[in-house]
Amino acid sequence: MKPMLRQYRYYQMSFTKEGRMSVAFFVGLLAGTFFFNMWGKNYMEELLLYKGLLMGRYEAGALAGLSLCLYILSKRGKRFFLLLCMELTEFCVTGRMLYALYYGFCAGVCASSFVFQYGFVGAGYFLLFLFPHYAAYAIMWQVLNQTERFKKTYSRIFLTVVLFVIGVLLEGYIHAGLLQHLLSAIEA
Repeated sequence: MKPMLRQYRYYQMSFTKEGRMSVAFFVGLLAGTFFFNMWGKNYMEELLLYKGLLMGRYEAGALAGLSLCLYILSKRGKRFFLLLCMELTEFCVTGRMLYALYYGFCAGVCASSFVFQYGFVGAGYFLLFLFPHYAAYAIMWQVLNQTERFKKTYSRIFLTVVLFVIGVLLEGYIHAGLLQHLLSAIEA
């Protein structure tokens, strides 16, 4: 009679590129939430002052249209240009991982500040502040991560740039208009 041996199988998790980017984003999200809960509350007074100035500019219509699009392009364009430059090198996956980690961290800090200020409703406000421009950015991110689908790197990069510009236009015109209507409805 043979002794029965237990057979253990080792499962190796293999992540796709999108899976690794999602993990990096969620690690950044948790780090941003942890950072805000540990140290960000000390800066809430400055955040509320900045938020008051920003909301006043949205209500007045000063942050809409071409001026807002140019502002967004100057702020996000630098990081996006760096990401595109890394796409042409062998560090493209590393660049995307750092990009996902950075935006996860920022999302964690912003979501935590909204929840800290408004409670559970703050999570809804945070999601509202991501609409509709982040839909274009999410599609842009998917295109950027699908290297097998696009035969040429330059066609993938061109489509990514077009989607980035669409996201900037959505943020500058549609998102700003939605915030102005929302703020005027809240005050009425």
